[in-house]
Amino acid sequence: MEHALFGVLVLVACAAVSASLVPLTMRGARTWGILDRPGPRKVHAEPTPRLGGIAIFVSFTGVVLAGYALALPALLDSPAARAHMGSALNMLEEAHRVQSRLAGLMAGGTLVFFVGLADDVLGSRFPAAAKAAGQLVAAAILVASGVRTSFMPGEALDIILTLLWVVGMTNAFNLLDNMDGLSTGVALVASAVFLVNAWAMGEFFISLLLLAFMGSLLGFLFYNYNPARVFLGDCGSLFIGYVIASLTLLESYISNASSTMFPVLMPVFVLAVPIMDTATVVLIRVREGRPIYVGDRRHLSHRLVALGFSPRTAVLFIYLVTLSLGLGAVNLSNATPGQSIVILVQFLGLVALILILLFVERTGEIRTGP
Repeated sequence: MEHALFGVLVLVACAAVSASLVPLTMRGARTWGILDRPGPRKVHAEPTPRLGGIAIFVSFTGVVLAGYALALPALLDSPAARAHMGSALNMLEEAHRVQSRLAGLMAGGTLVFFVGLADDVLGSRFPAAAKAAGQLVAAAILVASGVRTSFMPGEALDIILTLLWVVGMTNAFNLLDNMDGLSTGVALVASAVFLVNAWAMGEFFISLLLLAFMGSLLGFLFYNYNPARVFLGDCGSLFIGYVIASLTLLESYISNASSTMFPVLMPVFVLAVPIMDTATVVLIRVREGRPIYVGDRRHLSHRLVALGFSPRTAVLFIYLVTLSLGLGAVNLSNATPGQSIVILVQFLGLVALILILLFVERTGEIRTGP
């Protein structure tokens, strides 16, 4: 119970800070004219502030750094805190061992945030090459801090895979931010699944980071859910993608009961929706000879709306798919080879369903009468 109470406090603190900051970001965006205006590929009808990601960045970064540098040392030195939360604090005494990795996450996340903020403010005046370079440097900072995969045959391959994963997921959540509450909600659902795994694996510090992230997302989602009063902006969507990619690399997936290497695929399973959505729109744009960074209405959410879903129902459907894929993957750490195959088949079936929805064409309405 101590651990759960500690986690709830972190979640509530981040949610409260995030929710309280969103109105300020909305006011600032309107004052500075940083608005997302309606257009042919937009689903909103009114100009909408697009700096809401500032609230997520400040709440997550501020609470995590303040908690680690100020609150945790004070609690560890407090007899009263030891008496009421001794078990939880004992588990956090070793948090200094991940200090360099936490610093890498915070530094890289800050760089990605400001890259996105520059894109929000400057628009087309901010070169796409500079945006890509900033993301790559942020990923390199994470690698330099010791955060990387460890299952490839050679350190160089682990570094390359880590860079591709971080930059890829950073952009995936940026591209997924195409409908009210979609990118934020998918990140929230995916983080909840990763939390289940981290808690089961006894990774209390990683669990607190995930709870802080979830709280920051939840506070913003209150304003961003359909009909949205504020948008993430690139500063928010890039930051979300970077943080969730980083947290998946910090987390462990293979337990003593693991009999295969299948558990390392858990992040891919949980984040299959943004991965597939990004892969398909990029392939379509390349095939049609268009720049991959220019938006369109070829995303899964748009396809669902074209098939008759309302925007809100389409977003809820994608939340449900993300949850379904994630909950199946949670069992991988303790699965036998046979069970792993069953989970893999389930995953492939859901992926096939998504691909069908992405590419099926409507042929007409179903008639129910004469």
